[in-house]
Amino acid sequence: MKRQLLVVGVLLILGSSAYAATALVYDPGTDGSIQAALTNLSIAFDLRNAGSPVTAGDLGSHDVLVVGWNFLGDLSGLSSSVVGAGITGNVVLTGHDADYHTVYGPTGPAGTFLSQSITFAKSGGGTGLVALGDYSQAFPWLPASWGISTTGGLIEQSVSSFTAAGLASGVFNGLTPADMSNWGNSYHTRFDSWGAGFAAYELGLNDSEVVTIGRGAVIPAPGAILLGGIGAGLVGWLRRRRAL
Repeated sequence: MKRQLLVVGVLLILGSSAYAATALVYDPGTDGSIQAALTNLSIAFDLRNAGSPVTAGDLGSHDVLVVGWNFLGDLSGLSSSVVGAGITGNVVLTGHDADYHTVYGPTGPAGTFLSQSITFAKSGGGTGLVALGDYSQAFPWLPASWGISTTGGLIEQSVSSFTAAGLASGVFNGLTPADMSNWGNSYHTRFDSWGAGFAAYELGLNDSEVVTIGRGAVIPAPGAILLGGIGAGLVGWLRRRRAL
């Protein structure tokens, strides 16, 4: 019996190691809050910035790229061509500087939204993307093929509703529009248009502005499916052994 339990334990450990991957973080150098926020959320990450740009190899070896909020920072380490080719999974683009507010408050709603956005971005297969509010430049590094136009420089407070697509994504689980409002400065960018595959997730100012958009659907990771199958098979085998 001990040997059987040891086999189960080893397989689970090996499986979790094989499918565990760190996030890749791009810090524009605004205030370091993206690093502090992910540390507070216990999310391991590798760091990139203007001096260490994001490469195709980086995107190929990580589950998700998280771009911190930008206020007079340096985005030169992000290439639209690299992002366009390397981001193949789920995407969340938001005007919220959720990293800053995860650190400085309101930590609960901001941290929940940030954590669940990362989970969603990682869940679709391929490499996902979470990009947080860009006050200064409004995401100039996004691929032109995505068809996204934006307006930055906003200091807005009010989130009025979540869309059906936003609720289905899970990024707002346990949250209300009131939770996403009145952060001091709740969001700094709005989305004016977007291309095929993207949808509005969150609306502000009495539904007159789009605060968050996304792309993709929640798909169980292959590792989770494989481990679930291995676990179920081993449990069945152990039960049969016990019955003999």
